[in-house]
Amino acid sequence: MKKEKKQVLPRALGAMALALAAVTLAAYCLTGRPAETDIRAMPPSLHDGQALALDLNTATAEQLDELPGIGPALAERIMEARPLAGPEDLMDVSGIGPATYEAIAPYITFSHGDGP
Repeated sequence: MKKEKKQVLPRALGAMALALAAVTLAAYCLTGRPAETDIRAMPPSLHDGQALALDLNTATAEQLDELPGIGPALAERIMEARPLAGPEDLMDVSGIGPATYEAIAPYITFSHGDGP
């Protein structure tokens, strides 16, 4: 009986490792990048199929507020700083430093047209 118990744990750990590898591979195949972010931490509009990247020049305050590390006040400051041509302009917004930029970079884009 003790011998059976000793074999169950390694098998269970092996099965969990295999499941984790399968999920990681599936995430990579679907997104083209490693599964480095927990999907529960991603903004809902970015993981439910509605959008792949949020355009900072056209996003609403509510959409900006969904980005990691961006709250209502920072969303307002981003909107006031428009148009944003790229990362340099965004980093000029008070409250956006390297860590915040790195957290939101996978989820954002910058439009370069004359549109809204």
